[in-house]
Amino acid sequence: MFEITRTVGSSHLDEKGEMRLSAAVDFMQDCCCFQLDSEKELTEYFHANHVTMFLISRQINLVKPAHYGDRILIRTSIYQFRPSYGYRNTMIYNDKEELLVSSYAGGAFIDLDKGCSTAVPRHLMETVPMDAKFEGMEYLPRKIHLPKMPAERSFSPTPVFRYYLDHNQHMNNARYLDIAQEYLPAGFKTETCRIEYKTAAKYGDSLVPVRYEIQPGIWLISLQSEGGKDGEDRQIFANAEFRAKSASL
Repeated sequence: MFEITRTVGSSHLDEKGEMRLSAAVDFMQDCCCFQLDSEKELTEYFHANHVTMFLISRQINLVKPAHYGDRILIRTSIYQFRPSYGYRNTMIYNDKEELLVSSYAGGAFIDLDKGCSTAVPRHLMETVPMDAKFEGMEYLPRKIHLPKMPAERSFSPTPVFRYYLDHNQHMNNARYLDIAQEYLPAGFKTETCRIEYKTAAKYGDSLVPVRYEIQPGIWLISLQSEGGKDGEDRQIFANAEFRAKSASL
């Protein structure tokens, strides 16, 4: 278990005065990166071999809101570690130890020189501490498939700006959620969100938000490339599904 503490500031709030979904993801990303940095042997191997970890999916459950000035605890732990991928839980608590956000995420190890997945040596895997899988949430599938039904609506392309990028020159994971949420119906309140990252968006790309109503209370926002004529052959950057409290899991 690895933990950091933070205070919720005004830059983390939405229009209702609650911590934004993407701000929660930013906090969780920071915690996960600091945890990986704390694994010295693994970090040295990554640097020496030009390897990094790319997020492939995340599920976020919003249990209780956080507000301005709240002191929060972000805790992360790895519960499955394989040579080419791993899974972890990351939770956010308030200073009363009340659960605010629960999540699980999967990541793949990528060789940056070859641009493909790679395997971590087993002797290094043995140096990374493992924890039990969090049992206080329902784990939805990491893969999000587009429905066969026609899209409810497609929106105009939105560009990838420079300030969306991270140090890998790809769009930061939390920014996909910022964009996708913009295309939810007005007044929709998310309780559970899951996102699958398919292709990393870069500066100069444009994202076409395509919206599907899966069923009452469940919306899917697919962020796609512009494609050819009539939107054919579009590449998917990410699929984000948002579920309201009333939706059946």
